[in-house]
Amino acid sequence: FSIAEDVSLNGLDILAQDQRSIRWDIFWSLGLYYESHLEYESPRQDYATDPVNTYRLIDRLLELGFYRSAILASRQILSLANLDDASTLMAPSFFNHIRFGVYHQNLILPITQDKGFRPLFIASLIRQESMFEGFATSSAGAQGMMQLMPATAQEVVTYSGWPENFTISDLYRPYINVPIGIRYLARQRDYFNGDLFVSLAAYNSGPGNAIEWNTLSGGDPDLFLEIVRYDETRRYLIQISEFYHIYW
Repeated sequence: FSIAEDVSLNGLDILAQDQRSIRWDIFWSLGLYYESHLEYESPRQDYATDPVNTYRLIDRLLELGFYRSAILASRQILSLANLDDASTLMAPSFFNHIRFGVYHQNLILPITQDKGFRPLFIASLIRQESMFEGFATSSAGAQGMMQLMPATAQEVVTYSGWPENFTISDLYRPYINVPIGIRYLARQRDYFNGDLFVSLAAYNSGPGNAIEWNTLSGGDPDLFLEIVRYDETRRYLIQISEFYHIYW
């Protein structure tokens, strides 16, 4: 980009004068993280064609744990540089470390190792599900970082006995959501004899569908992908595989 030498990229600069910056700090200090996030999303979208101010936002977004917004802001800059999906991987590493960061490592590493998963595999799954956004909610009602349906989460809590006094709102707490999600995925993996591809399909579209597709495919992963009848699930499997390849 043609950026003048006297332009500072450190700090928020003119963004600090934006009235929204006052609101986002107040919401954050009150523990209203979703509302604070919305106040940050607004300027991110307003400056979608401005690489300098988009860049200025990234450090603050990371500092506050708004990882999804930081990932999207990083991709915005690469798009403004006319880089497609393949060429973005050759961009300065700063941007890709943000786009494919392993966030919440202290939370993810112990439970993944305890359940026998590779941490980068789980990071790929979480990136696909929520981009590490703890308060993410899907149109179908899935909640939190690992996008768990309340009924599914309640089932896992019932058979695992953890956590005590669980409520559905706890799914927005990453330290509860992630262990429940990984326990559920581990259950699918164990049922499907360690086949992670089929386990992911079960995680996304339900064990019943995964059982049917797995039976029809005869254990052939390429055929399994062709047999999956939901476009969303097929894209889901492909995307996580691509993310895992990038992370690895």
